Amino acid sequence: MNEEYTAAELAGELSAVRHLSPELTGPLAMLDEASLGWTLRYPQLTEAHQAFAQARGRQWPRTRTEQTWQQVVACADNLAAALRELGDVSLERCTQPTQWGTCDRVLPEQGPCRAGQDHLASATGPETGR
Repeated sequence: MNEEYTAAELAGELSAVRHLSPELTGPLAMLDEASLGWTLRYPQLTEAHQAFAQARGRQWPRTRTEQTWQQVVACADNLAAALRELGDVSLERCTQPTQWGTCDRVLPEQGPCRAGQDHLASATGPETGR
C-alpha cells in the first residue's frame, strides 16, 4: 500500500473494499497497515482502525462468513468516513538521518519524533524530528 496516500485517497481505497472478493485478504492487510500510520498522528482514528483490523482478522478461510464480510465492509466504510474528515492531508514523516537512512517515521501532531533516540547527532543542535 502506498505510504504517500492522502487521507482522502486512503479513504477511497477503504470505500472500494466492498468491490473486492471476500477471499482476498492481502488487500485488507495492506489497507490495515496503511491506516495504522494515520492513527499515530491522529489518535481519534484509533477506534475505527482497531474495529477494521479486528473485522479483517475474522476473514480467514475457516472463519469467513457473509456476516464477517459485511462487518469488514462496514468497518472499512467507518474508517473511510473518519479519514475523510481530515480532508486531503498527507502524513508528515520525520526526515532526520539515522544509521540506516532517513527515519521516515510518522510524526505525532504534537512533539518530536518518537524515534528520536535513533537519530544521528546533529551538528546544528537539538533535533525536533521535523
